[in-house]
Amino acid sequence: MEKTGTVAPDTRAADGAGHIAEVAARLFARYGFKGVSMAALAREAGISKAAIFHHYPSKEALYYHVLQEACQETTAFLQDPGRGGKSADLALAEFSRYFMRHLFDNASVSQLVLRELLDGESERVRTLAEEVHGQNHQRLVTLIRRGQEDGLFDPDHDPSLVAVTLVGTQLFFFQAREALHHMPETGFAEDADGFAQGLTRLLLDGLRQR
Repeated sequence: MEKTGTVAPDTRAADGAGHIAEVAARLFARYGFKGVSMAALAREAGISKAAIFHHYPSKEALYYHVLQEACQETTAFLQDPGRGGKSADLALAEFSRYFMRHLFDNASVSQLVLRELLDGESERVRTLAEEVHGQNHQRLVTLIRRGQEDGLFDPDHDPSLVAVTLVGTQLFFFQAREALHHMPETGFAEDADGFAQGLTRLLLDGLRQR
C-alpha cells in the first residue's frame, strides 16, 4: 500500500503557490504594486497571510514572480527564434506576430508590466529591466545581429535600437489602440495582426542591404 504524505504535500504546495500568483497577478494588474496589500490578497485568495509568506518571502518577491511569469512565454519563444532553420528575417517576422498576439491574449498582465515600466519606482524598474526584460531583449538583439552577419540586414543599424523600435511600437499600439480608432486614416487599428506585419515589413525594408 502506498504511504500517504510522500508526493501529495509537494503537489499541494505547488498548487498553493500557483493559486497565490494567479490571484496576485489579477490584483496587481488592477491596482498596481502599492494598491495591493498582503491582507487584501489573502482575503481574495481565501487563505491566511502566513500561507502567502510560506511561498513568497515578501510582497516584492511575489510581485517579481508575477512579472517573470508574465514574460515566461516570450522567453520560451526567444530561446530559439530561428526554429526550423528559419532565416533571421522570417524569424523576426514570426516574433513580431507572436508578440502582438501575446500582448492582447494577456492584456491584464501586459497592462501591469507597462504600468510598472512607466510609473514604477526606480529600483523596481531597474530590477524589472535587468532580471525580467533584459534577457529577452538580448535574445532579440542577437537575432537581428545574426541577420546582419548573414548579409540580410544592413550592418550600419544598431541591433538594440531596432529591437526597441519593434517592441516599443507594438507596446504603443497595444496601449493606444482605442485612441487610434478616432484618428484619421488609422484603419490598421482594427487589425493587430496586420499592424504587426506592416511594422515588420517597414523595419525589414529599412534594414535590408541596399
